[in-house]
Amino acid sequence: MIDDSDEQVWERARRHHPPAFGLIWDRHHARVFRHLVAAGQTAHEAEDLTATVFLELWRRRSAVRFVDGSVLPWLIVTARNVARNSARARRRYRRFLAALPAPEPSPDPAERIAEADDPRIAGLRRELSGLRPAESELLALTALEGFTVREAAAALGISTSAAKMRLSRLRSRLAIAIDPETVPEGRPR
Repeated sequence: MIDDSDEQVWERARRHHPPAFGLIWDRHHARVFRHLVAAGQTAHEAEDLTATVFLELWRRRSAVRFVDGSVLPWLIVTARNVARNSARARRRYRRFLAALPAPEPSPDPAERIAEADDPRIAGLRRELSGLRPAESELLALTALEGFTVREAAAALGISTSAAKMRLSRLRSRLAIAIDPETVPEGRPR
């Protein structure tokens, strides 16, 4: 069966011999895919369209035309038609979406929660949003990821003592942001 022409293999496929359809797929799916990519489709689109071409091959199995015993020319023409239909459908879909009225603005639920927050949380949020990138990374590595200060320092390329000092200062700033009346130990009131 491997040495048979596409036309001979296709006749077996039409008589519901699944390996015959698989052989047609094996022979030509890469060529159809490459043709679609060369015609400007993305690899993802080309994969989907290639599958559609072979679906059309089966759907129109009684109308397939062969050129010198090969089904490839029919597949390439079908690939071009399928690609055009897909592009047309995408354009229609974009026009449809553009014609829809814009959604009415609605309040962000996070803003309502933030408004209801007590001032301590708001102060903490302000302080955290103003962190320098190095401080933010150090805090994320130690507080969120669970790294030790030594591991976090090594990951950031700073000394362990520098990381400890930065975290100490950061703790003090965050404590003041949460409760401005609180002054950390060692600081004058």
